[in-house]
Amino acid sequence: MKRFYKDVTVKTSESGHQICLDGRPVRSPAKAVVVLPTQALAEAVQAEWQAVEDEIQPEDMPLYSMAVTVTDRVTPQRKALVDELAGYIHDDVLRYRSGDDMDLASQQTEIWDPWLNWAEQACGLRLLTTAGLMPVSADDATEHIVRNRLQPLADAQFGCLYRVATLSGSVVLGLAFQGRHLGADEVFETAFLDELYQNSLWGTDEEAADRQVAIRSELKNVERFMDML
Repeated sequence: MKRFYKDVTVKTSESGHQICLDGRPVRSPAKAVVVLPTQALAEAVQAEWQAVEDEIQPEDMPLYSMAVTVTDRVTPQRKALVDELAGYIHDDVLRYRSGDDMDLASQQTEIWDPWLNWAEQACGLRLLTTAGLMPVSADDATEHIVRNRLQPLADAQFGCLYRVATLSGSVVLGLAFQGRHLGADEVFETAFLDELYQNSLWGTDEEAADRQVAIRSELKNVERFMDML
């Protein structure tokens, strides 16, 4: 879509901050008015709209895209997404260790165990690990703890945590990220330890490298969004 507006302004009300194009509030694909919770975030999204020269490209507007995700997906589907993450704890990547490569298993212990220890001490989540692909389980009480940790978060905060958890494959890392205990680069390097280890042995093919760059970039954009909440 070509740029169709001249002026980009921020309108502030009791509900939050709206981006207005020629005086009209921006609406999401689901036709909802996009409301941003802070002035800092509103001004950053305003800058993305102002930077459009000719074609409106969503990939060039990551903060606005994240705001739309919160508006159209997180807010109306919050309960389902919380249930998804509560179940996701069973398959948390930090729980699955190498059963045949002892060097990799040693790195997993060194890098992953501190975050499982953090999850137990800070959140009450005691998560067992397993070697290979044998499944591990979490009981109803563990899922209940996850839900209780997620419940107080505002939709925008939850949206950031949800995106990091699903990108990284780890609810534990999502919780730690939301609590500001580690940043985007640390999430990437921790969650993708296995891939980075294999890269060090065999090199990286172009497709995998592009995917890793894209994931790291998205994590950084989520971090920028969260910084302004």
